Amino acid sequence: MSWECVSYWIEHHPGLASWVQAVGSISAILAAIWIANRDSRFRRNADREARLGALVRAITAVADAKSRVVAGFEGVMKIGSSRNFVDTIKSDLEKSEQHLKEAMAIQGVDSKIYIHLYEARTAVEEATQILYLVSSEKASGDKILTRLSAALDSLKAMKSRKD
Repeated sequence: MSWECVSYWIEHHPGLASWVQAVGSISAILAAIWIANRDSRFRRNADREARLGALVRAITAVADAKSRVVAGFEGVMKIGSSRNFVDTIKSDLEKSEQHLKEAMAIQGVDSKIYIHLYEARTAVEEATQILYLVSSEKASGDKILTRLSAALDSLKAMKSRKD
């Protein structure tokens, strides 16, 4: 079969061009739908991975903050509240505050994660403020540890149910 035969057949079927155009249009629409669905699926997966990564980093930051607060309170209870020792602990807690602030700013942190990070950060700030009074303010120290534990437990629960 030569091209002349094909050309002759096309010329003698005047409705063929409109059919080719219709099939091409439908194909283009289907391709656009497929591409949009693929991109949407990719974006949802990327968002889910970013949130999971943010959740893991949030858990790590809150767990670190909790362990630093516990160590600080226990150290002051055992050793006492000398000025140099308390300043060292405060410096350590300020690092935890900074880690929590950084965790709040990373991609994937939604409002639910942010709330727990904020609660943990304010608890660490409060711990820093009452550090000199730990021996007389044990109840305040317990409240701070309870807040940190609640934030950590909530974040872990979010991760386990992938909320």
